[in-house]
Amino acid sequence: MLKKLALCGLIFCASAQVFAAPSATGEEPVTEAIDHVWSGQRVWFDFVEQDNYQMIAYYDASRQMSLAVRRVRDVHRGVWNYHKLPSFLGWDAHNHVEAAFDKNGIIHVVGNIHANHLVYFKSTRPYDPRSLKQVDVMVNAKNETSTTYPEFFKDPQGNLIFKYRQGTSGQGHWFYNKWDADKGAWTALHDSSILHGEGKRGVYPKGPVIGPDGFAHLAYVWRETPIASSNHDLSYARSRDLVNWETSDGTPLTLPITLSTGEVIDPIQQHGGLLNGRTPIGFDADKRVVVTYQKYDENGNTQVFITRKDGDKWVSRQVSTWKNSRVDLDKGGSLDLPIDTSESPYLNADNNLVVPASWRGIRWEWVLDSTDLSVISGGEIKQSLPKSIARFDEDNGIRFRVKPLMEDQSKKSKNVYISWEALQPNRDIARENIPAPSTLRIHYVPTSADKK
Repeated sequence: MLKKLALCGLIFCASAQVFAAPSATGEEPVTEAIDHVWSGQRVWFDFVEQDNYQMIAYYDASRQMSLAVRRVRDVHRGVWNYHKLPSFLGWDAHNHVEAAFDKNGIIHVVGNIHANHLVYFKSTRPYDPRSLKQVDVMVNAKNETSTTYPEFFKDPQGNLIFKYRQGTSGQGHWFYNKWDADKGAWTALHDSSILHGEGKRGVYPKGPVIGPDGFAHLAYVWRETPIASSNHDLSYARSRDLVNWETSDGTPLTLPITLSTGEVIDPIQQHGGLLNGRTPIGFDADKRVVVTYQKYDENGNTQVFITRKDGDKWVSRQVSTWKNSRVDLDKGGSLDLPIDTSESPYLNADNNLVVPASWRGIRWEWVLDSTDLSVISGGEIKQSLPKSIARFDEDNGIRFRVKPLMEDQSKKSKNVYISWEALQPNRDIARENIPAPSTLRIHYVPTSADKK
């Protein structure tokens, strides 16, 4: 299946398997400090693993793009190999950093970009961050002049794929590149872009995510201007090979997909409360696609919604029933938003759907009947973090960030994490004061299986 490498836009998220070695007793949690890091605004770091090598990509206390790589099971119990890259973060919370290994262990790092020239580094030696060299052009210099939202993932054959947006929020279009690990070269996966705003609007995809049906699934929204309230028309596409795309009923789509040619699955108008980057994809017990998103209800409050195709049409259901929850989206830049619907819906042990979200920093979960999507139960989740991690959340008014290790660069670990503290975004504007650096830590939390 398609291996998703990095992307967890949540304060806390977890699933999948155990990776790191346990403590001597096999029972006690282990925490290790890695570095002091930037805490002036939230910019997401990356944490991946392949062939017993772990890699963390982050911004240090001086805002410098940094890498730490280690072989987990070496005789020194995993000594970190650090390297600083010649790229420094400003105040833009869009400028997250992405890192990946290819099948031969060559390191790829992209980051610190928001509508500017691609910033890309590649190692010359496997698993060696100190051999990283900056590469000026990945594939096409013309398409790499105004890049944003970099992301690595792998195709079904294990080839490294890189996607990014060229252009700005009002006129962006998206490209996929494919890495040939044997030849050491990138090529364009398509003759054109895959999604295109036609110079009139932007488009924001979530995915691709491979489902149990074997398709790669995309959910995306359109946006007319840099102002967030201009998002509209939740849309969908799918593919078996990442090259040929179609609608949910199998109708072929000509690339690039545009507003007029794509499949709209909820025709939300501008100023309807729809937000880009908050449309994660999950699957129900019958392997059908379920998309979570947010929009205004009939009273103007922001609520959590889901949509699923039943028969020949998409059916939407309101999940939350919050009061006084309207989120003002008449702003540009990276917003400090009280509602987050970034995490995918998933199945519980009873094969019912669980829809997670957060409101004002508190996690909520709703259990939905898989047959008719009615809400069975729902409410606040008081403590979703293991106590061994939560104890590092200082009472200082700065949000605690936790990301899981991506095992084999594809699966979220449920017991290996990194954590740090960082303020919420400030619309990409400088603050009057800079908080003290935070400590970046790695945590190993043994599971019950480790204790047997």
